Amino acid sequence: MAFFVKRSAFIQMIIAMQVFIFIVNVGTSLHADVVSKWNKFELTLPVKYNDIIKAKYISFAMLFLCGVVMGSITAISVYVTSDNSNMQFVLYGYEFGLTLAATTAGIMYPLMLKIGTEKNELIMILSGIASIGLLVLVSAALTPLTGEMNMKHSLVGKVSTIVALAIFINSYFVSIRIYRHKEFS
Repeated sequence: MAFFVKRSAFIQMIIAMQVFIFIVNVGTSLHADVVSKWNKFELTLPVKYNDIIKAKYISFAMLFLCGVVMGSITAISVYVTSDNSNMQFVLYGYEFGLTLAATTAGIMYPLMLKIGTEKNELIMILSGIASIGLLVLVSAALTPLTGEMNMKHSLVGKVSTIVALAIFINSYFVSIRIYRHKEFS
């Protein structure tokens, strides 16, 4: 799509969705672990609860990285095939995508651990809505500094990404606590 449509707003959304799309499949993967009863057997392995959760979060980080790599391919192809060299719009695509991905993963995984994966689609949708809500909230809070409620302002992008990464990191500790107290029947 980046070869055919050269509008910067569209390119931003392509990059953001490329970063985000890798996390969307995690809910299905977690549900498959429950259906195959792998989540019961992983407890019998000679690893700590922390290591099991750490492995999930490392895979999330790798998925973020895959999304950034795909976004980079898009950004490079746009740069090479057009005269548009404004990297600010490319940076916003990454910021928006990382905000969506980190917040969604940070909310989704602990919720799935707590209530189960039976409603993984609903949890994914609610987590995605929460991540967009975070962006709106940060934009509203920074209105005095940005002059208006502008979700595409560079300060809003940076702050929302930092907040989203903080949510993601804190969710690791919440997930460990939930996992320790979870009963696998």
